Amino acid sequence: MAVSETSLIDVVAVGVCGSDVQRLRAGFDVHSLGHELVGRTPAGELVAVRPLNPCRSCGACARGWTEQCPDDVSIGRTDSREGGFSGRVRVTPQQLYLIPVGLPPVIATLADPLACLIHALYRVPVEGANVLIIGDGPLAAIAAVLARRREAAHVTLAVKDISRTERMAGFADLVATADTLAATQYDVVLESVGGVSSEPILTAVTAVAPLGQVVALGVYVPNVAAGIPVRTLLEKESTLRGSKAYRVNDQRDDFAAALDLLAINPRAYAPVITSTPSWSPYGPQPPVLERRTNTLKTVYVHEPAATDT
Repeated sequence: MAVSETSLIDVVAVGVCGSDVQRLRAGFDVHSLGHELVGRTPAGELVAVRPLNPCRSCGACARGWTEQCPDDVSIGRTDSREGGFSGRVRVTPQQLYLIPVGLPPVIATLADPLACLIHALYRVPVEGANVLIIGDGPLAAIAAVLARRREAAHVTLAVKDISRTERMAGFADLVATADTLAATQYDVVLESVGGVSSEPILTAVTAVAPLGQVVALGVYVPNVAAGIPVRTLLEKESTLRGSKAYRVNDQRDDFAAALDLLAINPRAYAPVITSTPSWSPYGPQPPVLERRTNTLKTVYVHEPAATDT
């Protein structure tokens, strides 16, 4: 893309991630938050912005493991007032992706979480599988859409309690509470909750079928430890692994793949976005980042006002 080595991109739309809520509660300035981005270049091009910016020179990057880069400088990770909610972000050319024709900019903000799921399910045999997704947030909903698009035989969403079933209805073949799941039934289990309790990952290990795979994608606080029933995994010959971010190297670009999937059928992913309030970084009130009942993904749309420059 014909832009300078670093460019200032005007933010057009920014999605709210659970990590934004966590960082806001930790005391971050709201202008430091926001990494699910669509913006406009100085030349007027509409682009999706990849927040990850691996160094490309460390040992991990040299092996193609860019998601493991210790020197990655990601948008929205530090309290620098340079996140998407600042209204402008400084990027390198490699972080910019032209939005495919026909893909609404608001839906294009889902490229980052969808890329995380593409990486998590890389080489996981989803087609024809009985899939369980543990979670009731946007990531779980996107995962359910992706699993169905990949022709899973049956997709179950496990939610925390019955009050959360309504907002997940329609994304899976079945929405159930975690305490009603049958043990050893699911070929693929994706755990997308994380948090402060080990309960979600223990639910996943119990639910996975013999020879099945568990992928842990939810982010836990550092001190959480789980008493994994190792004998259970051994006897079932099941696999448990984690997944971090996504990969962008010369052989594979999960962010580009996510944009392509969104462009093929944007209507399939559109129901994930349930709120699109207007926002200006110069307004008197910061964006509301808290998750609300029956709301999945909130994407703020920057509508220039008289005070914008």
